[in-house]
Amino acid sequence: MIKKTIILILPLMMMLGCREEFMPDVNKYQNLLVVDGMITTDPGPYTIKLSRTSEVNKPDYDPLTGCEVRIEERTGEIEVLSEAEPGVYKTSRDGIQGEVGKSYKLSIITPEGKEYASEFIEMQPEVEIGSIRAELQLKESQNYPRPLGGYQFYVTTMPASEEANILWKLEETYEYTSQFKIDYIYRGMGIEEFQNSDTLYRCWKTQKINEFFVSSTRSLTGTQITNKPLHFVNSSTKRLQVRYSLLVKQYNLNNEAYNYWSDLREQIASDDFLFASQPYQMLGNVRNVDNDEEAVLGYFSVGSVTTKRAFFDKPDIEFFYDKCVPNPDLRGLGYMGPNQFPVYLANTNVGIALASEFCFDCTLWNGKLNKPDFWVDGKSDNN
Repeated sequence: MIKKTIILILPLMMMLGCREEFMPDVNKYQNLLVVDGMITTDPGPYTIKLSRTSEVNKPDYDPLTGCEVRIEERTGEIEVLSEAEPGVYKTSRDGIQGEVGKSYKLSIITPEGKEYASEFIEMQPEVEIGSIRAELQLKESQNYPRPLGGYQFYVTTMPASEEANILWKLEETYEYTSQFKIDYIYRGMGIEEFQNSDTLYRCWKTQKINEFFVSSTRSLTGTQITNKPLHFVNSSTKRLQVRYSLLVKQYNLNNEAYNYWSDLREQIASDDFLFASQPYQMLGNVRNVDNDEEAVLGYFSVGSVTTKRAFFDKPDIEFFYDKCVPNPDLRGLGYMGPNQFPVYLANTNVGIALASEFCFDCTLWNGKLNKPDFWVDGKSDNN
């Protein structure tokens, strides 16, 4: 029985201390099923994403549509997921919900009639988050000649009741501003004073952190994980410009799921992941029920979850994101066509000046004007 599946981007082998190119048979890793999904103790809906691997020389996302996808609890509760969008299958909001101590299984039947399934996986006890903190640090950046200041984030768990295997996923929300308020506006009939100068000035943006983080108490003397480093945010963007909020989701997994996420983290974090002593292999937990030899990528995870949010004020550091240069030469206004109006202007240290629309409208940076319901204001800022 094959218990290991090999990811598509394989490293090179090291032999006798020298690096020699390893050329895998990539054809056998095309058109494989890829599974990505999790059930937690949070209320649903839960999401299972299904896709197929593409050709190595033509990488593309190929969603697998038209499948029957089920999540089953060992004692008998079953929910058939609905396909919300191509390859994305969801439970209903009032459907099945994960509970500590219960076991869950994923089943998939493809349009061709192939059946895949995981084993039943028990939901582990929840582990509370103790604290989230930020430490001001300097770190090297590839795009800057000197280290940049920023926040290194850390998380500490509360002591667990038993051995714990932790996966952290993060979401950030930050408040930021455009560089200029709209002091004047030009619509083709002369420069007018703009009454609501801060209309497009302040925004909030929420996005997931692409990284994930793992740690286990298996190698510790106790059951508490202390000051686990998370991500680092430097001063090259507006993320720390005004106020920053970090939402931490902490999952407690069984040993097999932790090993998968830990191996995946090690692979992604490697600076030299195209070179290794052996071809890199990943454990998956979904199998073709009629053909153990078929490789299936990805993982169906079952993990209890606890959540905590923390807020951080702007650090006292220099910022290096691109600044707008105001242009006081207004002669070009008379040559603009109707489709170029309105034009925003600011009252700057060089007088009334033009600038790019991006310098006035914070929504052009993909933020929202409405403050999130959870937002807690910090100390006042002078932006």
